[in-house]
Amino acid sequence: MTLHDLQNQALKLPTNEKWQLVQTLLNAIQKDTMSDQSTPEKTYPLRGLPINISDDFDEPMPELWEVLAV
Repeated sequence: MTLHDLQNQALKLPTNEKWQLVQTLLNAIQKDTMSDQSTPEKTYPLRGLPINISDDFDEPMPELWEVLAV
């Protein structure tokens, strides 16, 4: 059944049953919305902290190459 068919069927209902349908749908939407909010949000504890880069971080390290030499 398509959404259009479902809407047409709902419009044929008596008014009190339409209100019951509205209440049922609202409860379902509220439940869905609340369950989405209950999921924990991602946290990024390092975000916003300053980045400190050493002044000599890109200088060559000859001792490293000596250790790696075979």
